[in-house]
Amino acid sequence: MSTGMNAAMLAAVRQRARIVDLFPDGALQRLGRDFVTTCPWHDDRHPSLTVSPTRNRVYCFVCNRGEDPIGWIQDRHQLPFLGAVEHLARHYGIPVPSDDPVIAARLAAEAKERQRLLAWRAALQSRFQEALRADLHRHGPAAQYLQQRGLTAATAEQWQLGVQQGRLMLPIHDHQGRCCGFSGRLLPSSGTTDQARPKYRNSPADVLFQRNSLVFGLHQAAAAIRQRGEALLVEGPLDVLQLHQAGIDHAVAVMGTHLSPQQRQLLQQAGAKRIVVAFDGDDAGRRATQKLLDTLRPMAIAATLDLAVLPLPDGDDPDALLRREGAEAFWSRYHRAHHWLAWEVQQLLTPVLTDRNDPQLLGRCDQAARQLLAQLPAGGLRRWAEQQLQDTLGAVPEAPTAPPLPYNWTPPPLWLHTERRALRLYMCSPESRPLLDPLQFRDRVHIIAMSILRQLNQRLPDRPRPTDLTERDMLAGCVLTLCPRLDPAVAVLLEELACNPPEVWRILRRDPQPELEVVLEILEPVVQPLVGEEEGPVTTPVVAQPCGQEPGAIEHPRPQGTGPSRARPMAHTSQRIGCPSHASTGSSRHTPGAPTTTAAGSASTTARPPPAGGRTVEDRGSWPSSSWI
Repeated sequence: MSTGMNAAMLAAVRQRARIVDLFPDGALQRLGRDFVTTCPWHDDRHPSLTVSPTRNRVYCFVCNRGEDPIGWIQDRHQLPFLGAVEHLARHYGIPVPSDDPVIAARLAAEAKERQRLLAWRAALQSRFQEALRADLHRHGPAAQYLQQRGLTAATAEQWQLGVQQGRLMLPIHDHQGRCCGFSGRLLPSSGTTDQARPKYRNSPADVLFQRNSLVFGLHQAAAAIRQRGEALLVEGPLDVLQLHQAGIDHAVAVMGTHLSPQQRQLLQQAGAKRIVVAFDGDDAGRRATQKLLDTLRPMAIAATLDLAVLPLPDGDDPDALLRREGAEAFWSRYHRAHHWLAWEVQQLLTPVLTDRNDPQLLGRCDQAARQLLAQLPAGGLRRWAEQQLQDTLGAVPEAPTAPPLPYNWTPPPLWLHTERRALRLYMCSPESRPLLDPLQFRDRVHIIAMSILRQLNQRLPDRPRPTDLTERDMLAGCVLTLCPRLDPAVAVLLEELACNPPEVWRILRRDPQPELEVVLEILEPVVQPLVGEEEGPVTTPVVAQPCGQEPGAIEHPRPQGTGPSRARPMAHTSQRIGCPSHASTGSSRHTPGAPTTTAAGSASTTARPPPAGGRTVEDRGSWPSSSWI
């Protein structure tokens, strides 16, 4: 992505972009005043996607989904909002301006580094492929390993495999098919694996390669995922190769056992409404499956994602199972995949079925059953789980109750929850930001997040109010771009705020006043004049601005101490949205217990600068060895 976006460019894109221009010649069939074509969001055998030149939108009456030109480019090219706007701007010859030289220089440097890494790793991929072709020709170690794993030369060519310094090189592509990095699998030496070297080794993290933002095999499986509406999720890249070779072409891997929000979003954008988990059939694989279900369970309960588990025999992985039983047997198992709740209940009850006379085992099972039922709302799923537990345990565990609280437990302070509401309002309502800027926060993560939002908002160009109230603001796009380089706790918070549901954007855009009043009532402290002092304007403290930062850097302010703080006039309360009472009376409020200073906190976490990336091929030598590729 390039430098930035201003209101003029966005307006020009919205004015000039025509939805019919975004389809190739011959793809549209005229139907009266509109056009129709096949819908990419479902298995459309008859054209059901309406392309309307008058409304400048596409809409599918089967999916009940529509997009304008920007949204269509976002979906088709898997781009963020800013990226889609710039894509259309270049398509129509609209200049892409640079409003802030610091941001422009930083983004330009990142874009240059990304392009350099793309070119470098593409060149390495070609070298590795040529080396593998030579190894296959002389039936070398890599050829023997592929034969041992049951992978053909055609599969190696299709997936652009290579070889380098005793490792089988698997290129890792993004959803657009560009090589972002490599995973090197150690080749057996004299029939045994060298225990002194790790079995797998991946490229280092940089501006191009981020493991939690990549799904192995997605560019190869995207068409099958969209057609089937589901994705088969496995652990290893070699499992994916084996599955695709057997015709199971909707398989992908997470390169581990954790599915990050970015990876889940990539799968859903590719059209996966159902995820079938087929992790290895050992204790580690079952633990990883349970951890994944814990992450995705809320979405499965809310019916926003269909989730199933394909249990594998003990000690097996998809690769070994396919080679032993064949594709037909694997498909038979696949079609009998367990509902996620059925798998959880089975895992919970399996130890009891082996020994019903162990009181400690029964007690642990009963406790686990209570914890599972506590996750399920009242309804069919819960009734089914209760029935299964009753059939095995002989009694349904009591309805889960809140755990006993420690004697000294107190509820979280109201200001902590309200600070989060203020951050959400700041993200969603541009017109509320001037009134939220002077607020003080006490939580360390909230302080850092608000500082980042303030500085980004100051550098954004003026922009018109979005016509679509559910559309994310430009600030959200900048935040998502910056998140990978922030402290993890701050990044998680800002990512969640930037990905608010459309209903939240609509409500806070249409009428932010009620939320703003609540936030200001709780978080806006009032400093009363001391006895004997002449009464003047009522003031509140402000957070001191940090110094010593590099120009253009995102500052992370330290939480304030308990000593005296500076003050600001309360004149801004008369400018609140739709609050004539404050403007007319000029009165101020005093909230009992409202903070007048920020609490002391730990030292703030500084933002991690973007990694400098790898060196050039010349610096590393023709075959990089000392540092990984």
